[in-house]
Amino acid sequence: MISRGISQRGRMAAAMVLIVLQALLGTTAHGYYNANSAMGSNTNEVLEYDSSVPFIDLFKASLPFRESVPFLTKGQIEYDDYGWPKYIAPGAQAGTRLVHRLPAGTIPRGYYIVLYQGEGKIEYGLDASLVESQPGRDVILIDPGKDNEYSVKLEIKATNPNNYIRNIHVVPEGGICASNPFRRVSGASQCERRDYLTFEHNHAKIIFNPDYLTFMKDYKVIRFMNMSGITRNPTRAWSDRNLVEQATWGGSEGVRGAPLEVMVELANRLNADPWFNIPHAADNDYVRRYAEYVRAHLNPNLKIYLEYSNETWNGIFSQHAYMKQGGQQLNLDPVPHVAGYKFYSQRSVEIFGIFEQVFGGKERLVRLMAGLTGNPEMTQTMLAHKDAFRHTDAFAIAPYITGNINDLRRSTNVNDIFRAMMDKKAGHSLPRVLEFIGKQSALTEKFGVDLIAYEGGQHLIDDATKTDTQHPNPLFAQANRHPQMGSIYKQLLAGWKQAGGKMFVHFSSPRTYGRFGYVGTKEYITQPDAQAPKQQAIASFIKANPCWWTGCSSNTLTRREKPRALSMVELAQLNGDQPVPLPNSLNEKAALNNVPKIPNLDPITTAPSVGQTPREPNFNRNDSYRPLLVSVTNPPAEKYVFGNKAIAFPALNPADPLRQASTYQLRKLLLGRVDGKQDLAAVWQASWDSNKLYLRVVVGDDQNQRDSRNLWDDDSVEIFLDGDASLAPQYDRRNDLHLQYRWGDDRLTLGPNSAPVPAEFRSQRIDGKFMVDVTIPWTALGVQPRAGHTLGIDVHVNDDDDGQGRDGKLAWASQSDTTWRDPSRMGLMVLGQPGI
Repeated sequence: MISRGISQRGRMAAAMVLIVLQALLGTTAHGYYNANSAMGSNTNEVLEYDSSVPFIDLFKASLPFRESVPFLTKGQIEYDDYGWPKYIAPGAQAGTRLVHRLPAGTIPRGYYIVLYQGEGKIEYGLDASLVESQPGRDVILIDPGKDNEYSVKLEIKATNPNNYIRNIHVVPEGGICASNPFRRVSGASQCERRDYLTFEHNHAKIIFNPDYLTFMKDYKVIRFMNMSGITRNPTRAWSDRNLVEQATWGGSEGVRGAPLEVMVELANRLNADPWFNIPHAADNDYVRRYAEYVRAHLNPNLKIYLEYSNETWNGIFSQHAYMKQGGQQLNLDPVPHVAGYKFYSQRSVEIFGIFEQVFGGKERLVRLMAGLTGNPEMTQTMLAHKDAFRHTDAFAIAPYITGNINDLRRSTNVNDIFRAMMDKKAGHSLPRVLEFIGKQSALTEKFGVDLIAYEGGQHLIDDATKTDTQHPNPLFAQANRHPQMGSIYKQLLAGWKQAGGKMFVHFSSPRTYGRFGYVGTKEYITQPDAQAPKQQAIASFIKANPCWWTGCSSNTLTRREKPRALSMVELAQLNGDQPVPLPNSLNEKAALNNVPKIPNLDPITTAPSVGQTPREPNFNRNDSYRPLLVSVTNPPAEKYVFGNKAIAFPALNPADPLRQASTYQLRKLLLGRVDGKQDLAAVWQASWDSNKLYLRVVVGDDQNQRDSRNLWDDDSVEIFLDGDASLAPQYDRRNDLHLQYRWGDDRLTLGPNSAPVPAEFRSQRIDGKFMVDVTIPWTALGVQPRAGHTLGIDVHVNDDDDGQGRDGKLAWASQSDTTWRDPSRMGLMVLGQPGI
């Protein structure tokens, strides 16, 4: 978006212009048709070919001049901060499409008034012709012609740089009666209360197309996702938001979008609860200012549905990549898309908190997250992450109905289309979608959140087609115009209610049919309901099913009681998964043949003096090396992420790489026996930087032996690593490592299956314990380190008390002594960031 500067006074003045009409219109019964409606509607994108035509000023949805290159805008052009061409070089022109391929009847055929400021030359074309002209005001005739479609272009051929053409408005003749903004009138004689307002003189206050208001009046919730231009929207700062003063609110993704002021005003006019979507990259200041505006200007009897971005799980959108990147940077999960789910959940709760602060509570807020209808695991992940369900009121899905794409492509008539949509074997047929709704309802019930629909309806589309006339698109259009489609909608909505679903926000407002979809309730805003079976089904459902849940008509949300925090086992059981206990947890130890009381390793409290003579033969020692002492509580505070994975924090100080590293104790007894902490106890630590991985193992052992041919029969440490966490059943001789150190040795030894590695190590005896530090360059592992990267890891310690072979063996992760030949036995460690 263009970065613009505008004074606070200017912003307030613009906002006041939009709300002046409220006093003129007053409060009428027209605004309350939707009081008990159980349904909402999605808006459409602000585009010149949107057949819902929400704004009375056609220019507000026109194509920006700078996006009309090279067909309508040509040559050298300079623009002001709002997108108006302030300089047009000789021979150049700035052009736009006012409307494009709208069906006849979408807007009235007849005369339109073009208002503008400045000096220059404007020309019109396609279905528009100039009728009369005077400075600052043209009258044009718009006629759809023989093709029964409206397409209108406007071109600025020349402009005075000192008084350039700007503030263009294109409005129809006629107006409204202020007491009834839902009906067009041609003159003052049609207003019994003598409150006639012309479009020409009041377009900035009227704002909305009466036909659009008439269509939207039956819906209790208006989701502004499309109108606000939320998809692939890179907006971060409040100063970069869309402004009322912009030349047009239309354009490409990331640019288009109606200002917040306009959306709030539409909700007020319709007495409809607004559903706002916050841009995925918006900073906290943006969120706070957004909330402050809504609090100050939205009617106090309305609730606010609040959602972070839109379909962040959907890989076709840039916000999906943003979630994955954020989740990986915060080290939320080793699986990128799952990390994205958790980032979305975490940021959603942060946004909820900001709104709660601004509103002084949560009474008017419907705090919601959204996920994929057929993926209950996603729902669980988002709601369970850091107990997000405790701060969430509703979870939203999109119950779309289609059929197996191959069956749809094989269809030869419309009946084949409907059979495919009802086929129980197809993943998104009506029976399967109702099945998914039931599962989602049961899941959200356990989390104490409502199930609502952010979108839904039929979803017949074939992405492989290139034209509207290519098969099966004509059949898709025919199906959407067929009465049977109305029957499918009735079954969907009835099944939704029966399964426990609440507010259902249909997708979408009227829009023309074509190969990109057939989702409009009608094909254009003024299409008769008798020609639109989906619209008839929805209207019938609204009338026969006034909202059935407590608090639906209230201005505050009736919240459900939240369950207690669920354990990992309970969360796993919600969707039928078998729970996996945390490493070294009571649940895990109960299933293992462990020593009843594996001893904790007491902290090392004494640092050796520089130059201290080692007690062990051949003990590697660097007199200038001061060891980093292991800080261990009793027991150590082990840090796990994603349920069961250790975390390695970055080394903040290269001279002190393991300071504040998490500590993990070896508690699994793989072989023999261990008699108390004097016999054997051990911990390990890890950290990392951009060049190296740092590992440390500290062993407490009352007897140290190194007299056997095999080092594992003596007191020794074994470190296992899998650089890419492939955890295959065989070593790959590439980045699967098995490093061995025997007490008193002056070198590391590689296991028989290990890949070679140029590892450095240091070892010494401190306070009755021996320590070994290993440093491995990432290049040796073939790894480019980053937060979120996962490695396989395990640490084993062998114990020899009497010099006659191994007496016992402890491990951190493995449950059998086969890791030396089977990397799949390792545990997992994730590279983290500070504070995670």
